[in-house]
Amino acid sequence: MTRRCSNLAWNSGLACNSGSKKRSPGMAGPAVLALAVMAVLLACLLQAVHASGGLKGVRIVVDPGHGGWDPGAVGPTGLTEKEVNLRVGTALRNCLVEYGGATVMMTRWGDQDVSLEDRVNMANWWGADRFVSVHHNASTNPYYNGTETYAYTYGSWTSLDMRNKVHQRLVRGLGLPDHGPKTANFYVLRYTRMPAILTEASFITNPYQEARLKDPGYTWREGYYIYQGIADHFGVAP
Repeated sequence: MTRRCSNLAWNSGLACNSGSKKRSPGMAGPAVLALAVMAVLLACLLQAVHASGGLKGVRIVVDPGHGGWDPGAVGPTGLTEKEVNLRVGTALRNCLVEYGGATVMMTRWGDQDVSLEDRVNMANWWGADRFVSVHHNASTNPYYNGTETYAYTYGSWTSLDMRNKVHQRLVRGLGLPDHGPKTANFYVLRYTRMPAILTEASFITNPYQEARLKDPGYTWREGYYIYQGIADHFGVAP
């Protein structure tokens, strides 16, 4: 930030004098310095507002899949999808709020049993602008892995755009095989009244991937990549 601010002041011409003319006596020097300081502070303030408020006013529902009696998929050593979904969903929520300034509703904060109908009703009742359901995939082939991101089969262009932007960020960030953006008739995509997507960032049934998903740093990065895709979708800097 200091370097950026210094560059802004330098480029503005307020904090430097490259000409050969002498400054006028009296308060001219201090006045110019004061203006330079004000310009720097204003530039930094505007930059901070942009960085933390690009999604201000946007209502987003983050839906960590499964929970309670429903563990979702289970990894080779017993790691459950429901706990990974919650970790990634919480990271996504924090990024949306802290970096984007969005208003976020979580469909669950802990190991609760929340029906698909209740998840959809929360989003529709709240009048959310976007809905993001976080999941992880499973396969009978333990070596299978990759990233998939879904929108409703008959979804709007807005849903497809959000899906594509999030998918691009996940593939680029996680570096897993790209299974492509997809469409599906999932309940939470079909009955939500706002643009909605569902992420399947990786396969928890792959033993190497399960080990990665146990790392809090890895799940935080996954949430951050989803946030970046949402920011791209809204055309703001993540």
